[in-house]
Amino acid sequence: MTDITKNAQLAPVQEFQRMDADGDGSVDLTDFLRAPHRLLSELGLPEESDKGRALLEANKTQWTFLLSLGDADGDGVLTTDEYVTARTSPAFRSADRPGKGDVCRTLFDLLDRDDDGSLDRDEFLRAGDFLGMSDADAGTYFDELDADGSGRISPKEFLKAVKRFYTS
Repeated sequence: MTDITKNAQLAPVQEFQRMDADGDGSVDLTDFLRAPHRLLSELGLPEESDKGRALLEANKTQWTFLLSLGDADGDGVLTTDEYVTARTSPAFRSADRPGKGDVCRTLFDLLDRDDDGSLDRDEFLRAGDFLGMSDADAGTYFDELDADGSGRISPKEFLKAVKRFYTS
């Protein structure tokens, strides 16, 4: 395996490790939904709220698609290798991927507590915590993304942040 291939697989392996909370070497739907459930709880939003349902459904759609790409043995569970296969598949990056961008859009809507269509610094810091960033790192990142200095991040800028997080 080349260094380029190893580096391309590092981010998905790290994602997998964050999801595999019990360390059993596999991720199932419960593991995959642990982070969105935790976020809803931390924000005090009921899972049955419109925003809560939207976030969970978007994540379930993504899970189903990941299984279709990587679940080689059809057991409904992904191993590290299966997850890396799914996440590095050209089909995963396809513009036609089912639910592409839905998780990011629903996360943005969830964090946009005042429903003004943008995230201020405090709203963004909640996203940083969800993504495992320190407040200092998230604050610095906010400043980088807020190129116009408006003190707000648009949905497009937020999508850029999430893409960068998962590909760095």
